[in-house]
Amino acid sequence: MKKVLAILVAFLLIPLSARAASLVTGKTRYGFKPGDRILFRADFKNCPVGEPPENFDRLEGALECVKFENRIFVSHTSTATMVLGKKVPLGRDDFAIDFDLVWHKTRSYDRFFLKLYSINNGKWQEIKGVPGAIEVNGYCELSVPGAGQVASFRPCKDKIKHIAVQVRRGQFRVYLNSKRVTSLPFHLDEKSHVDGFALIHDRSETPYQVLVSSIRVTKYTEKEAKPTPEKLGISVNETGKELTLTVPEKVLFDFNKFVLKPEAKKALNVVADVIRDRKVKKIVVTGYTDNIGSDAYNLKLSLQRAQSVADYLMYCQNINPELFEIVGKGKANPIADNSTEAGRARNRRVEIQIIKKQVSK
Repeated sequence: MKKVLAILVAFLLIPLSARAASLVTGKTRYGFKPGDRILFRADFKNCPVGEPPENFDRLEGALECVKFENRIFVSHTSTATMVLGKKVPLGRDDFAIDFDLVWHKTRSYDRFFLKLYSINNGKWQEIKGVPGAIEVNGYCELSVPGAGQVASFRPCKDKIKHIAVQVRRGQFRVYLNSKRVTSLPFHLDEKSHVDGFALIHDRSETPYQVLVSSIRVTKYTEKEAKPTPEKLGISVNETGKELTLTVPEKVLFDFNKFVLKPEAKKALNVVADVIRDRKVKKIVVTGYTDNIGSDAYNLKLSLQRAQSVADYLMYCQNINPELFEIVGKGKANPIADNSTEAGRARNRRVEIQIIKKQVSK
C-alpha cells in the first residue's frame, strides 16, 4: 500500500510541462473570471509620479507612484518592507483579488506576498490554518506558503504578469496570466472571516524592485455550481442505503496501468464531495478489468487500481481510512460484452460503493 501511495503522490507532482500536450486539467481548462461585484479597485491612473497612493488603510514603507509602459504602478523607494493594505469585507467564500505585478530587478532574495487577514479591534491577523497567502520571489517563482511552488514564469524581468486569487466552493485557487496553476482546500473555522488583504514586498535589496498596479477586489453574487458526477462520465446508482459510483477506466487510468492520470483528480474530488455530503458507514472500492490476460494478472491489476483510488480519497481528500474496504475482482461481473472493444472498455472500471448509516427516526 505504501508503495502504491508513493507512486501516486510522485505522479501527481510531475510538472505539467512533462505531460502530454493534449492533457486537460483544472489548470488548462479553467481561466480566471473576476466576481460580478467590485468592492475595491486601484489602478493609480490619477496618482502623480512621485506621490504616495491613496485610499489604503495600511501604508507602510516608503512608497510612490511610478510610470512604466505608459501605466502607473506603485513601488518602494527604499529597502524597507512595503505594505499596501485595504479593509474589505470579503466574508468566508465567493471572492477574488487580482493585480498586475512587474519584477523590475530580478535574481534577488526578496519576496512579494498577497495575504488575507481578519481584523479584530483594529488588529490585522493573518488567516491561519488554510491557504491564506501567495508568494512571488525574485527568481520568478509563484508559491503558496505551506504548499510549495505552483508555477514559474521566466523570463519575468520587466514583464507585466497578472496574478489572481479566487476563493469559491471551499477552494483557494491561484491564477497566473488568467490560467489556474493550483487549487487547494480552503475551509475557515466557524468564527473566522476575511476582512481585508495586503500586498507586501519583503526583504528588498534595492529600491524600485517590484511594481504593482490594477488591484481589484470582487465578490461573486451567485454561488458556483458543483460539477456533477454524471458530467464527468461517472454513473450513479442509488438504492436505499447504498450509492454506487462507477468510474470508467478512461477517466482514471491509462490502459493496463494503475497509476492515476492527472485528470482523474477532478473526478475523484467530486467523488469525495459526494462522500462528505452523506453519513457514511462503509466505502467499498472495487476494481474490475476486461477478460484479456490471465486471471492472476487481472486480479492483481484490479486490486492495484482500487487501491490507487482509495489512497487518493484517503490521503489527498482526507476521507477516514477506517471506512474503506478495497477489493479486486479482475474480470468478474462484466457489465458489457467482452467480445467487443466498446464492451471491454465498459468492463474496465472502478466501483465506489457508499453504504450509508441508518438514521434513527
